[in-house]
Amino acid sequence: MKLNKKQKEFLFEKYYVTAKVLDACVEDGWQNYFIKWFNWELKTELDQYGFHRLYLKDKDDGTIEYTIGLNFHDNDLELLKSL
Repeated sequence: MKLNKKQKEFLFEKYYVTAKVLDACVEDGWQNYFIKWFNWELKTELDQYGFHRLYLKDKDDGTIEYTIGLNFHDNDLELLKSL
């Protein structure tokens, strides 16, 4: 599932994706950098460890730059899908 801007912002707001996870500096605009320069794809099925995999891919060549395991709380996954 390819994520749109509102879905990406949701993951930042709910602290599923943080500067620490991305090994990023926290200067103003760091979140916008990741929103603008990467395509985000979420695997909606669980992996063998019980996580949903989020892939941040380079917009130019599609290379996976970051892989993040997400463990959604309550109905956050359904909320994310509805955005």
